[in-house]
Amino acid sequence: MTHRCLFPATLALLITVAACTGYRDLKKEMQAYKPPSYAGVQEQPRAARSRPTVDTGFVAAQKRLEEAKAHWEKSLTAPAEDTLFHRPAPAIQESLRPAGSDDDRTADALQNGFSLETLETLTLLRNPGIQAAENRFRGALETFSQVAALDEILRQYTAFTEALMTGIGPMKGQDPVQMKFPFPGVLSLKGEIAGQEARAAREELELARREAVTAGRKTYWNLLFVRRALKISGDTVELFRDLESVANTRYESGKTSFQDVIKVRIEREILEEELITLQEKQRNLESKIREILNLPPVIELGSPASRKPRTDVPLLADLYPRARERRQELRRTRALVGKMARMIELAETMILPSYTLNLSLYADEAVNQVGSMARQATFPVATTASQGAGLPQMPWYGTSDAFLRQTRQKLKALQEDLLRSEAETATLVRDSWFELDQARREEALYRQTVVKLSQAALEVSTRGYETGKVAFADVIASYTAWLRANLTLERKKSDLGIAWAELERSVGTSWH
Repeated sequence: MTHRCLFPATLALLITVAACTGYRDLKKEMQAYKPPSYAGVQEQPRAARSRPTVDTGFVAAQKRLEEAKAHWEKSLTAPAEDTLFHRPAPAIQESLRPAGSDDDRTADALQNGFSLETLETLTLLRNPGIQAAENRFRGALETFSQVAALDEILRQYTAFTEALMTGIGPMKGQDPVQMKFPFPGVLSLKGEIAGQEARAAREELELARREAVTAGRKTYWNLLFVRRALKISGDTVELFRDLESVANTRYESGKTSFQDVIKVRIEREILEEELITLQEKQRNLESKIREILNLPPVIELGSPASRKPRTDVPLLADLYPRARERRQELRRTRALVGKMARMIELAETMILPSYTLNLSLYADEAVNQVGSMARQATFPVATTASQGAGLPQMPWYGTSDAFLRQTRQKLKALQEDLLRSEAETATLVRDSWFELDQARREEALYRQTVVKLSQAALEVSTRGYETGKVAFADVIASYTAWLRANLTLERKKSDLGIAWAELERSVGTSWH
């Protein structure tokens, strides 16, 4: 009886041991299994299997944004030739670079005989308006760093807070598939918007440079005229004093009337008063230079070097296309138009229904529909408003359509502003060219004819007065006419330089 009981127990034990041994062997075989080579599957190292995958599209977009930012930053130190209003000579720029932050060196560079090129270079280095525009441009470049900030924060949130329950294969975060495959690329559109904003800020910077350099040029030519006028008027005052002495002598000898003495004295007094006015005007112009260069009022400036203005006049037909291409206001408006158009495209992408229902896209989510870890039901338990019969798939997209229509109208307004600005530019170029042509003709008239004739009339009247054939009043009129002719000639020379500055300002680039 005892042997009968032991046999079934022993048999059951042997079956159990055999089963455990077979399961252990089966487990080892499964763990050691490798797919054949023809299957094209290679086993990845454990570190590779545990490394999170990288969204190559997102990383590539971020890299493009960084490259765009670096490109615009480079435009500050090495700008393209077609974007500059004026580029100073490299030798002058390097020699004056220390003066950009040193008032004493700037004062040394502006001693007697400083050139127009020196003033232009110092303006680009020291003008506060230019530096303010440069800071605003650098601030606009930070938009590139903000473009992907929100998407990156959302990606980090999903990576660190949501469960990684992939089960098999490489570990991946549960990123929404809409963020990885937008239509069109939202991140790329944001980058283009930032690029257009940077382009507009860059044109604002060049606009500030243009205005500052033009102001410096006009001040230089006005100061040069005042210096010449002071010299001519001072010499004429001495001539009037000599003439007054002669008139007193003739009056005392009874050869002329007291009226001649009074007339020459009146002219001398008027001219001496004009000398005081010119001196004060010179101080005003020097103060303007100190304002442009951000210098304290105690800095003393020297006199500008004598300079002849350009007498050539470019063809008007060549100026129109150059102005449409290079004028900073037009380039800025075009950048704003491009920015607004991309903003509309971005709004349409994020607000309006897409071109596809994304039915073939599946989110990277673990299947946790059963068991204690289930987070969603195996079948729908509610009907959403967008799934009823005849209802749209995105019922709330139209709530922001008013904003989209408003943005479209703003884009149309910018496009019309661009057309108006182009028409205004053509008129401005025409007026500037007319001023330059008029200044050239008048400067040539006074230099070639009027001054020479007034000099001849002065000499003739002086000899005639000595012989008693010319009245003293005619002599005074000859002196006055000679003075006015010489002052007008100097004024026309400066006007010619100012007209060139205004023409280059209208075109948006220096004309070489």
